[in-house]
Amino acid sequence: MSEDIADFAVFACPTPDKGYQNQIIGALNALAEINGTICDISNAFLLPENVDNVDELKERISFLQFKNYHEFRKKIFAMLDRYMQKTTKIPRVFITVYNMTETTDAGKNNDMLCKAVKEYYAEHKLGFVFTTVLTSKLYKYKYVDLINIPKHLLTFATRIRLLQNKRLRKKTLITVGIINNFNRRTVKQKNKELKSLINKLENDDDMKPITDKINTFCNKTKRVVFCLGGRVEGNEILFDIVYAKKLYNYAVNLAKNGFGVAFVNGPRTPNDVTDFLYEKSLQNPQIIFQNCKRIAKDDDERDPKYWRIYSGKHEDEFRKLQKLGNIYPGIIGFGNTLVVHSADTYASCETANAAIPTAISTGLYIDPKLRYDCINLFKLLCPKYAIDFDDFMYFACNMKIEPQDLRPQILSSPLRVFAETVINRLNKISVKKGLI
Repeated sequence: MSEDIADFAVFACPTPDKGYQNQIIGALNALAEINGTICDISNAFLLPENVDNVDELKERISFLQFKNYHEFRKKIFAMLDRYMQKTTKIPRVFITVYNMTETTDAGKNNDMLCKAVKEYYAEHKLGFVFTTVLTSKLYKYKYVDLINIPKHLLTFATRIRLLQNKRLRKKTLITVGIINNFNRRTVKQKNKELKSLINKLENDDDMKPITDKINTFCNKTKRVVFCLGGRVEGNEILFDIVYAKKLYNYAVNLAKNGFGVAFVNGPRTPNDVTDFLYEKSLQNPQIIFQNCKRIAKDDDERDPKYWRIYSGKHEDEFRKLQKLGNIYPGIIGFGNTLVVHSADTYASCETANAAIPTAISTGLYIDPKLRYDCINLFKLLCPKYAIDFDDFMYFACNMKIEPQDLRPQILSSPLRVFAETVINRLNKISVKKGLI
């Protein structure tokens, strides 16, 4: 029976970690775009029982959380049963992502997940499924068909291992930077939406302090936006108050030198850092802080194990400010704006891809042995695609250099390369199996 390979469907295993989830969504959209179709993101994910959408997912689905493979397989099969009941087309591409916070376990978790998916297809006679893993370190995968390894995740030793393993090398796609769900067109659209929203909230008493600050930011001729990363499960990355104070002092100096300044946090930004920067920003009319971390809905979500959900001192204020939503993609869309990323976050690849002036700030603790990837990415991006933020501070405060003066080289997006590689491999499989 023939099958039109140009009409394939894609599905994925979700994660509650927004950064990794955005990588998956970026890959889904890229495959849909190159395929000439529209991706229905809301129906593209395997979901466990009692979870109706990705936003409700609180914990990662990980092989090592289960007693044995049999129990894990049972869980994945149940999720696949649920997914197949609602889909109208059998998917041919499965996407998962390597979670760096799982350190040494992420490779095995992904391999076992792909094994379970392949076994489900075999047992239910659904034909072939092409499995992919995004943003992976080198791992001897048996059940992953395409491994996306960003260059900064390779060490000298792993490069040698890859050269020596022909089978692994054949299914590895090395990219510069990470696959993401971010582009300049979206930023410009979000910028328009933010301006419109500010106008609508003009007479809202609760919002007036923040909207006044954003209007002041808009009227500046040069701007800096701090995009904050944070902690991880282990101790290999620590974002503490000492580093937060350093960033705030930089923000004060920038404001004194005529810059509009804004801080946005992320899911990994610790609550004490969030509280500190918010409270300090209240004291300075030139500095914005907008919480972009999800706020705890109940006592269950205030459990320390859900540290990616905000449950600090300012829940009530942050709930009111939710009318603005996540201002990050909109506020970086103004001209002459520098986006500053803490060195633990891969988001620097996104803005460098989108031709937005980008800086990377060092100073938080990063274990160079466990998280060499962060160190490598900094060296890979600076100074060609981004600037060391300490250097920018010197230039901006002493030489009056502005973001528009930096003119970095644009980092090519790996999205298209990934999508074209997947299509290529699918065509080869289809020819081999006589499907086309």
